[in-house]
Amino acid sequence: MNPRACLVSVLICLKSKTKVQREPGDSVSIGHLCDYATQVISPCLADEAGRDSADEESLEYEQVAQHSREMAPLGLEVLQVFSEEYSAAFSEDTVLTVISFTSPKDPWTTQEARDLAETLMAEQLAHHQDLSTLNEAILKGYLRPLFSKSKPKAVTASGRKAAFPEEDDTHRGLMDENKEVKPWKYADHRAITVFQWVVSTTTADLMSKQWPLCIPVLLTLLDDGATRVRSRGLAILDAFLRKFPDNILRDTGLASVFEDAVFPTLHFLPSITPEEESIQLLGQAYTALLTLAGKLDASPAAGKVASSTSRAKLLDKMLREGVFSAYFHAKEHVCIVEVLLIHAAKILDEMGIQGVKHLKDLIPMHSEIMTNPFAALAPSTLSAAISCLQTTIKNCWPRLSTPAYQSELIKMLVVCYLTIHDDKDKLGTEQFEAIEADLTQTASMLTIATKSCGSSEDQDRDLSEKVAPLVAKEPLLAKLFT
Repeated sequence: MNPRACLVSVLICLKSKTKVQREPGDSVSIGHLCDYATQVISPCLADEAGRDSADEESLEYEQVAQHSREMAPLGLEVLQVFSEEYSAAFSEDTVLTVISFTSPKDPWTTQEARDLAETLMAEQLAHHQDLSTLNEAILKGYLRPLFSKSKPKAVTASGRKAAFPEEDDTHRGLMDENKEVKPWKYADHRAITVFQWVVSTTTADLMSKQWPLCIPVLLTLLDDGATRVRSRGLAILDAFLRKFPDNILRDTGLASVFEDAVFPTLHFLPSITPEEESIQLLGQAYTALLTLAGKLDASPAAGKVASSTSRAKLLDKMLREGVFSAYFHAKEHVCIVEVLLIHAAKILDEMGIQGVKHLKDLIPMHSEIMTNPFAALAPSTLSAAISCLQTTIKNCWPRLSTPAYQSELIKMLVVCYLTIHDDKDKLGTEQFEAIEADLTQTASMLTIATKSCGSSEDQDRDLSEKVAPLVAKEPLLAKLFT
């Protein structure tokens, strides 16, 4: 019988309450029907009832997703009736399948399916399941065996940093891309979403006990070459770190393990990586690294300078080996540049005055973007550059009193201001006014910063002497430096 027709028939019968009579052995039948509905909708490549193809292993990820997407509303509704009307306690496999529909990131999940899945899990947790017990059972009984053959070499079996990690075999990469080694990727597609659900629902107190079970799974996802997998791994890492105790992160040496796992993603750039995928990965990687930096020691040890802390070193590395390196290799991709600027500003805010060491790279980068004659053609990137420049001035103003920096900053503001006026029609009124206001605010910040860090003789003067000849030649600039 067609699985859709079968689910519809079951649903019709269940909703016809006058035709359904309860019997002592109903719990067994209910369990069988729940298992059947689970098998039909589950995004897995196993030999399960209800599949249309005889050769399950030949189905692609997209085909499995499409099948589950089409069948999920019916299957989940059947489970909902059993849960609400018959107080059914779901089997472990049914619970895992229901959880797999709780993430909007999955192609098999619709808003309707997600709402049903979340309602079902709330009912199960309220009446049949203990959250901490369930999460531990999932980590030990489901995820650990599933990831056992693809576990990372950077950590020990207990989840701690390996003192002498094995070297990766560069020739095994493609050989490991199969469902025998990575069943979580090629067979049971529920795994990543289930892991994400466990991390998101686990409390900080439970995380302090269950973290060794999470580390191998996390690092495996972060090391995978597929964007859909690595992207989810980065998002889960960020959520994990927010709940991970700082003292355990420090004592186990896992901070450097996470750093080493995430940093390669900062180099997933065009043309090797498609631009759209690169944008997605870069944003998530920088977000996770910033969260990691926020959990590291910010205070230097006795007799040490502030720049010697692990937190300061990580932030420096994010700018030098991340933002600046990526900008050098992908500056022609304006959307990539926008992402880099947005996160450069966040890094500078975390660094504070320590960011002055990077002015020699920051100012030329801003200048190249803002003085580009075609800057107005990418208004969102230009806005990100201006915003990042404001952050630079806010945090690094004590060093901006040097004539070289002042002249360069004035030049980029003037050129950018004149460029947007020349291309006013291309920008549109709303975008033009927003960028013009941002430039005026930036000029005002520069004026204040220059007065604040100047000598006593210069404090009574602002940038007016330097910009006066420019305003005299182009009166339009008067509004910029008002």
